[in-house]
Amino acid sequence: MKETKLKIKIFCEKSKLIGNGHYIRSKRLLNYLRNEKFDCKLYLNKNNSELNKIVRSSKERFKLILDLKSYEKVILKDTNKILKTISFENLSNKKFSNCINLYPLDIQYKKFSGPNYFVYPYYFKKMKKKISFQKKRFLNILIIQGGTDANNNLNKITKLLINNDLKFNFRIILKTNDISSVNKKFYSNKYIKVIGRLKSMKTIFKKTDIALSACGNLAFELGYFGIPTIHITKEPREISRAKSFFKKNLGLYCKILEERKIKNELNKIVFNNSYRKKLISRRISFFRKTNLITEYLKK
Repeated sequence: MKETKLKIKIFCEKSKLIGNGHYIRSKRLLNYLRNEKFDCKLYLNKNNSELNKIVRSSKERFKLILDLKSYEKVILKDTNKILKTISFENLSNKKFSNCINLYPLDIQYKKFSGPNYFVYPYYFKKMKKKISFQKKRFLNILIIQGGTDANNNLNKITKLLINNDLKFNFRIILKTNDISSVNKKFYSNKYIKVIGRLKSMKTIFKKTDIALSACGNLAFELGYFGIPTIHITKEPREISRAKSFFKKNLGLYCKILEERKIKNELNKIVFNNSYRKKLISRRISFFRKTNLITEYLKK
């Protein structure tokens, strides 16, 4: 007798203002669950009317996953077909049918939060990376501000680094999905490599020695490999998260204009071997956890 697969519908959104984080996580979750033999389908940027139409038209009962920036306008009308709902970062705690709220990025919550509920790329399990600064003529510094650089920080951070008198040689990997927003002068600098859209960040993770990153999804991915990271962001939730990481000794939080603070931390990471090794170890221990989402879907 043919085994019936559990059906799952995932709804997410993305835009320049919202960013790509919700979509990237949902796409990863889709691939992860399909590899785990779930029957999944992903819906992007559906309004409340379209969402309810999809729910009503379903011939079989299913489990619903919502990954949205805001849940205020979501009103589910026909909940009889929904076996269970999982919402990501439902900060308003809006009630849905048989719902579990997950907070992968918001580590301050005691339940259903943190790296156990973060969806890492599937290839992470097999990828190996060793961080070593020994015998390197140049260190690679990754500058990245999410997929869309919603707060326009990339050019400011890059300019800050190239005008600074750091005590070591470095090259900059400048990663953004919108390469048209990058200062044209950076393209002629032989120590800066501008990288646009990629199917996978695998090669970049392998090359990166230090990162200056915002504090969204990518902060967790950098943490998975232990890559020493300085968190720079203007987004309020990310600032709160970056300060929480700092309290746990997982990486320094800096404001974008704190040039001296950023410079001192970079030099400390490079030249203080004990500090760097302990930082790497703490980051791997905290971020590299077993995913528990499938357990709740199977219940």
